[in-house]
Amino acid sequence: MKNILVILKKEYLTRIKNKSFIIMTFVGPILMVAFYAGAIYFATQGAEDNRTQTIYFSSKRDYVRPSESTFTFDKFLFIKTDQPRDTILASIKNETADAWLNIQDEDLRTLDSTELISNGALSLSQNSALEGFIKDEIRQKILQNQGINKATLDSAEVLGGINKLEVADSGNTESSATGIKSGVGFAMALIIYMFIFIYGSMVMRSAMEEKTNRIVEVIVSSVKPFELMMGKILGVALVGLTQFLAWIILSVALISGASTVLKIGANSIPAGMNTSTGMAPPAGLSAPSGGLELISQLNSLPYWEIGIIFILFFLGGYLLYSSIFAAIGSAVNQDTDVQQFMMPVSLPLVFGFIIAQSVVFQAPHGKLAKIFSMIPLTSPVVMAVRAPFGVPISEIIASFLLLALTFILMVWLSAKIYRIGILSYGKKPTWKDFVKWIRQS
Repeated sequence: MKNILVILKKEYLTRIKNKSFIIMTFVGPILMVAFYAGAIYFATQGAEDNRTQTIYFSSKRDYVRPSESTFTFDKFLFIKTDQPRDTILASIKNETADAWLNIQDEDLRTLDSTELISNGALSLSQNSALEGFIKDEIRQKILQNQGINKATLDSAEVLGGINKLEVADSGNTESSATGIKSGVGFAMALIIYMFIFIYGSMVMRSAMEEKTNRIVEVIVSSVKPFELMMGKILGVALVGLTQFLAWIILSVALISGASTVLKIGANSIPAGMNTSTGMAPPAGLSAPSGGLELISQLNSLPYWEIGIIFILFFLGGYLLYSSIFAAIGSAVNQDTDVQQFMMPVSLPLVFGFIIAQSVVFQAPHGKLAKIFSMIPLTSPVVMAVRAPFGVPISEIIASFLLLALTFILMVWLSAKIYRIGILSYGKKPTWKDFVKWIRQS
């Protein structure tokens, strides 16, 4: 145990004194916020096509804007035409128009003879907008033919939205924070996913460097290979926790500052004033409070439960995978030998991250979410996504125990590989060699 602590201390102090570690500890949260803010901005704003698309329009049944030869919708300018097909296609090819919407259906309740021909493929959102617009126009025309006029249709439009609440532990209701919970869960899963690869790779490369430099031959003369492996794993784990705690403190400071700004901004708005129009809302309706609602949702999160789950599965996932990485690092002699072992080892973690994004967001308490949060190789990231949504304590305990038992088994197997692999030179290892080393007493 004493030797493990000595190696742990050496690994920890060497890495936290590194300039790149110090810089990334302070700059990391800012870079991450800037990265995701930029990604969200460009996804929502930067991808918009502000050009007006000219659409030639032909229809066998004049259900869509029959009294208008040209009309607009969103960023589309529709021009009705009865020109021959070849002439229209030539216009599209010459970029006189962007597309031709040709509706030749007799029964407009079923569009199966409608074509949209464009000069280059339109985007998914543009195709969806065009189809939705045409179907809505036809639906309104059919209803009007049945005696329901547009004023009646407009009066039947349902405004507002459902006020989503949850029952808190205290028994009171509070604002539902599904979006916030999804964002927090995804962020935690991403952090665990990245940290396992980053710090697991540190353990692997440390073992490789000591092996290739022949320093390990001196070290193992006074330290058992198992103690050397565990010292490296725990030392790098402590480095990861140190950096993560520093990020948490900095993030809390940033969030607190943003919350203060939002509160000041909300308090500066006159009572009853609508923030988007500058006018008072109708009687019986309260003014929107986006900033305060966001703060309320953040405050409603079960931070202690989320934090405990994160730390448990962050450590469990890291220790499990880093023990595997340490065994790989001790066995290989050069970087090119690593790939054949890293791919099958990494696939379960990658698969778990994909499952966390797809299945768990749709049904955090569903059957598949529960199954993958019990499988040790996927549970670190899957359980992290489920944490903000409230996981039964029995599931947390069962999942963590399975993870811990798998870690113990993997350390035992990895130690056998590490013991022989760290002193093996000249031969490119194979999976068969791993099995042989494990069987040796």
